[in-house]
Amino acid sequence: MEFQKLLYTFTLVKIATFTLGIPVFAQIAQTPSNSSQSSCRATKVDTAIFKEPSTSSNAVRILPAKTNIALAYIPASGDRFVRIKSPISGFIQTAVLKFCQANNNMSKPTIGSVCRQIVQPVTLRGQPSTKGAFITTLNSNTIVFVNLVTGNIVKSYKSENYIWVEIDLARSFPGELSGNGWVANTDLVNTPGLSNLAYCS
Repeated sequence: MEFQKLLYTFTLVKIATFTLGIPVFAQIAQTPSNSSQSSCRATKVDTAIFKEPSTSSNAVRILPAKTNIALAYIPASGDRFVRIKSPISGFIQTAVLKFCQANNNMSKPTIGSVCRQIVQPVTLRGQPSTKGAFITTLNSNTIVFVNLVTGNIVKSYKSENYIWVEIDLARSFPGELSGNGWVANTDLVNTPGLSNLAYCS
């Protein structure tokens, strides 16, 4: 209960601070280079995810600024809230969203970078195997953090015609998961040239 009170207080302060200069029906910032049908958005400021489409609803999580999220649908003009499906399910105010920036540096990632973005829905498992314990399904645009081994190499494992990558669950989902998990990054039989993980922008 104490955590919920603190979270609710923080939410109200953030909303009050941000919305002072925003019209009631402020919409998602758009640029000509962005497709209006893209489901990827990013938060402009630290903002709350609500259980229902109302600021009086319970806040289920606070997302930091510049967090990429995936919309459950494209909001209509005038919508003040929109449902999101990742990194958590809930409702967010459209006024705090902007289109995701195109990643032009994927071929030249920072050495030692551990941030990755899910390209298409994948299953997170407890072991590097299709029979490994199911943890959850990660939707497109979810941000995760991989583990590295000596030489800044991503920790991976080949099993059942897949290349599996180890995910740091505590860092990827603070307060929700702990330990490590695995996702199938590459299908060596059907799509050997494709990856389910992309470098973060």
